[in-house]
Amino acid sequence: MGSLQLALIVAGVVIIAAVLAFNGLQSWQLRRRRRAAEPQAPSMDAEADFGERREPDLGDAELAAEGARARSSVPRIDPLIDAIASFLFEQPVPGSALIERLPRAARAGAKPLLFEGRNAVDGRWEALQPQSRYAELQAAVQLASRNGALNAIEFSEFVTKCHALGEALGTAPDLPDMGEVLEHARDLDAFAAANDAQLSINLQAQGVAWGVDYLRQQAQAAGIAGAAGAGRLALLEAVGEAEDGAAPVASADGHRLLALVQLQYDAQADLSDDPQLPVSRATLLLDVAQVPQSLRPFARMREAAQRLAQALPARQVDDNGAPLSPAALDQIELQLERLYAALDARGLPAGSAAAQRLFS
Repeated sequence: MGSLQLALIVAGVVIIAAVLAFNGLQSWQLRRRRRAAEPQAPSMDAEADFGERREPDLGDAELAAEGARARSSVPRIDPLIDAIASFLFEQPVPGSALIERLPRAARAGAKPLLFEGRNAVDGRWEALQPQSRYAELQAAVQLASRNGALNAIEFSEFVTKCHALGEALGTAPDLPDMGEVLEHARDLDAFAAANDAQLSINLQAQGVAWGVDYLRQQAQAAGIAGAAGAGRLALLEAVGEAEDGAAPVASADGHRLLALVQLQYDAQADLSDDPQLPVSRATLLLDVAQVPQSLRPFARMREAAQRLAQALPARQVDDNGAPLSPAALDQIELQLERLYAALDARGLPAGSAAAQRLFS
């Protein structure tokens, strides 16, 4: 090993040691301030240097209720899939002041960042609202997604943004240990890779291809009527609240709808002005982790595929064009039950908000 390489290695070790020592010092200082603050309840009317003093009134409760409705579909921090840093304030801070100081880009590399505050009035963690005041702030970076596990560079970017945010807020962040975070990220990524499934049933035209307009009509007759983009329709389910933590979308008449299965076909044909443009293949697709098991999405996909196959007509085939028999689909359904069980055991049931984020 040359002298230059050895010097670079030594310099790298010194830099890493300095960063870890700095992070440890900041975390120790924050924990000391927290212990000193524990015996007395947090002030509800002081605003530190972030705004005017204001006493809570009935309007606070009304704003909180309205904010809760608006936040129902906002992604929430979850320790199962997020690495979390916290900022403890000596006095409650207005949400507007926190929002103004958040990083402009809410990402660390390819991983999204989330921010939540502990409401100084009711103590609940929530997405930041300008009208509310907060005793504590959490910043989180997602540990894994379909793009892979959080890596050291992404975690370092998260730490850098946390320190910059702490300087802007006048309080040091309490940061998680880098080694533990990266180990957790790799483990979560390995679990996700082993339990990710997107199931499809392909419909192949028998003989003459279908006109694109005719395909759309038959899909709608089979209940696949939700527009999901060019060449995509969706089988929708009306739900009251978010099913098992899922994120439904609101329809025009106020009902909440959840996409169970997508029908995908030639996007160019869908965008064409010619309603007779031929389409010879369409695919029903179920993203397993995105839809609650309780809604029976695979069974519903099979039913829709059977109806479409009879109406078009079409053959049900796999991605290689081989026929999909009822027995083969039954076997897939048995394997699907084991997949659901594995997700449940990990605390990430299909269709939950955490599962939707992890498998995205």
